[in-house]
Amino acid sequence: MPELRHLAETSIDHLRLVLEVGKIGVWELDLRSGQAWRSQRHDEIFGYDEMLPEWTYEQFLSHVVEEDRDQVDALQRAAIENGSEWVFECRITRPDGQQRWISAAGSPLRDEDGRVVKLIGNVIDITENRARESRLRILTQELNHRVRNMLAIMRAMISLSSRKAMDVPSFARALEGRIAALARTHDLFQLDNPQKCSANEIIAKEIEVFPEFAHRMDVSANTVARLGPSECQGFSLVVHELMTNAIKYGAFSQNSGRVEVTIDKREDIGVRIRWREHGGPHASKPDQVGFGTRMMKTVLGSAGRVDLEFKPSGLACTIEIDKVA
Repeated sequence: MPELRHLAETSIDHLRLVLEVGKIGVWELDLRSGQAWRSQRHDEIFGYDEMLPEWTYEQFLSHVVEEDRDQVDALQRAAIENGSEWVFECRITRPDGQQRWISAAGSPLRDEDGRVVKLIGNVIDITENRARESRLRILTQELNHRVRNMLAIMRAMISLSSRKAMDVPSFARALEGRIAALARTHDLFQLDNPQKCSANEIIAKEIEVFPEFAHRMDVSANTVARLGPSECQGFSLVVHELMTNAIKYGAFSQNSGRVEVTIDKREDIGVRIRWREHGGPHASKPDQVGFGTRMMKTVLGSAGRVDLEFKPSGLACTIEIDKVA
């Protein structure tokens, strides 16, 4: 008998530890009296530091928010009538006005005549779980939006690139460089921190790809120009296009050529980025809109504008982006 008593005490201690670690409140509702026995954790979940003298089903319902009350009550009545589990999630309001989410489950207990006379169960505060689920839904929606936008940009990019390419190898090289530019921008983003990406960082990443020209670039900014995901993706392709054009045909094709980039944030237009080339070949305006111009205007979309000036000193490009994160 001492061994059995010790085993029972140990089991109770283990159960108590599980309930405490799991922050689980337990309760037993007498359907005949309407009174409920419950643990201290139960009352804490409902916002009471000290256990109340008594707890009734009516008191419980008074804590359930009005929008959830009828459904919770209907589920309880159905569980009693059918002798089934009473399982639900709902919102409650604590005495201090704070609203929380709870998850509860109750099992029926029958008397000798088979009638359900008690419900015994548990209750857990799931507010943090609900908040995480909400954040996950938002992040999933954001991810879906980014993927759709990325695919739209890639479709436009492939279409425009194919028109300009003279042969398959040149098409592949150009496309690979543009996809790499998109990938670099994607790496700047964190789903739970959409403020991560900025025009400043996109330019810095592009310079890292061509370190041999870093000393010939002057970048100045009066702000950290945060951009939304769509704007960052489009802007990264614009910067990549400007950089590769400068290397092939512009300032960087000459030993003395330099590029000056300024970034400023303005209330009237959002973000403005100026790209100015000096010391390179004379920049002549083409007879028709070139591939690079079409590419830049297409990927920026309606939220951005690109203005190109072809000067004797070199290309001058002004980019304005309305939507700033």
